[in-house]
Order: sequence, then C-alpha cells, then structure tokens
Amino acid sequence: MRIGEVARRSGVSARMLRHYERLGLLVPAARTASGYRDYTETDLVHLTQIEGLRALGMTLAQVAEALDSEAAGPEALIADLAEQTRARIERDTALLARLTTLTSVSPGNWDAALAAVRLARGLESPIAGERQRAALELGASPQGAPAAQLIDALLAEESTNAAGALRWALVQSGSGAEVLREALRDPDPTRRARALAAAAQFPGDVATELILPLLDDPIAVIRQDAALAAGARSAGAAVPVLLGLVVSGPRDVEAAEALAEIARDRHAEREILIAIEAALGDPVASGAARGRLTQALGEFDPRATAPLLTALAADQDRAVALTARYLLQRGT
Repeated sequence: MRIGEVARRSGVSARMLRHYERLGLLVPAARTASGYRDYTETDLVHLTQIEGLRALGMTLAQVAEALDSEAAGPEALIADLAEQTRARIERDTALLARLTTLTSVSPGNWDAALAAVRLARGLESPIAGERQRAALELGASPQGAPAAQLIDALLAEESTNAAGALRWALVQSGSGAEVLREALRDPDPTRRARALAAAAQFPGDVATELILPLLDDPIAVIRQDAALAAGARSAGAAVPVLLGLVVSGPRDVEAAEALAEIARDRHAEREILIAIEAALGDPVASGAARGRLTQALGEFDPRATAPLLTALAADQDRAVALTARYLLQRGT
C-alpha cells in the first residue's frame, strides 16, 4: 500500500512516516520500480508498536532500541529510561535554579545577566556539538535568546544537527514566523534556503504566506523546497511547481505525495487530475516524464483516477500502459 493509505489507516501523517523512514524506524518492505514506497500489513503492525512506545514517553532513539531484536529485555530498557529521566530532572533542576536566580536579581546585577549571555555565546563556539547544546538549552529556557540572535546563528550554521536545534529554539522562542521575513529575502541563496527550512517549522498562515513567494525563487532547489513545504500545508499555489517536479524528477515521489495531500485537504482532486492529464498529453513530454506522471496517479483516489487510467492502459508507450493497468487492478 502507498504512503497515503498508511497515513489514512494509522492516523500518522505522511510527513512523520517519511521521518520514521529516515531514522530507520519504519522502512517500507519494498519500493515500486519508480521509487514509490510500498508498505505491507506487517509494516502497519510495526508502526502500531512505534506509536505505542512513543505514547509511553520514549524518545525515538529509545523506541528504536526497544524494537531491536538484539536489544536487552524490557526490564533493562525501563531501568535505563528511568535513569535517563532522573539525570534529565537533575539537569532541569539545576537550570531552573539558575533561571530563578536570574529572575530574582535586580536589573543592575551583571553577574547573573552575564550567565545568560555566556549560554547564548555558546552559539558562537567553533565546535558544532557545543553550538547544538547551546541552542537546545536556549530553546528550553523561558528566558531564551533574542530571535535575531538565533536567526543570525541559523543563517550561518553549516552543521545539520546544530541547524535543527536552532530551528527548534527559534520556534520555541515564541517570536512567530514573522521574524524570518527579512531572512527569506537574503540575497545569498544558501542563507535564504536555511531561512526557508526554519519557516517550514512554524505552523499557521503567517508561515505559509512567507513561504509562498519562494515558489518563484530564481534558484531551482529553493523553489522545490518551497513547493514541498507549501504542499505539506495544502497550499494550492504550490501545484504548478509540484507538477513540474513530477515531470522532471528526481523528487517526483515527494511531489506526487504533496499533490495528493493538497487534493484531499482542499478538495482539489479534479483540478489536479486535469493538470496531470494535460501534462501527459504534452507532445514534448518524454517517456520517462509520462511514466512518472502515471505513477503519480497511484497517490489519488482510485475512483477519481479510473477514467484516466483506463485511457492510459491502451497507451502506445508500453511502460505507461503497464503502469496504468497495474494501478487499475490495484484499485479494484
């Protein structure tokens, strides 16, 4: 079954399912020849186990350990989890004591104020791990750090893990996506792409409004990232770029999934399928592009795609015809 069906049956979003796959927690049993995820009933059972362990309060790393067939028994895992929880409580208690001291001092007490500054200065460490820890502590602290400082650090951050921590800290700062407006206009495409990744972490219409202009960005990869981010928010404006991604590849699978999500959330299935049909009929479309477009139809409601697939089942391109017949058979 495709990722959309798994999402509907399990209640776990397609985005989270892809995240689980990246972590190695839930890797589909197979993929189609065109790269689409193909889940089995066994994968669904595995997904239920993952969600059950997460409901107990386990981190994803602990969930992975618990599901490892070679890992220690549940009693050892629970004991380890309890020990980690005690250690975290000790760290949080120490942090709370420092913050309580900071909030109780007079405005002129520089010693306490400088303690907070030292934490923020950790963002300037030459060691990526220290920058990541500083960002996580700032995000967890009610005092936090000025959004401008977090954005400056984020736009310059090259480490994947530290950048992820900075994005999280920025969301936790409570400043809102609006603080990224100028960064999303940065003339440097690398910095602009980092700002886009941060904006995608914010919920709500403001973040969507900030992302949409990047659908016209001069840099192709930024346009693609913006389309996928907007598609995850069911923004219909992303449809043309997403359709172009299906035609051109290599991110056609992600784009097809985003198109299907837009179709479901905005009741735009008919309009999107008309656009796909038009792309299939484009006389300059390559065989590979038409094959990807046909594969993308597998993400939509079989009842809606049946007429188009029936026509494609007699297509002169054998690969397109075979794919259409397979999807028709699967949908019955």
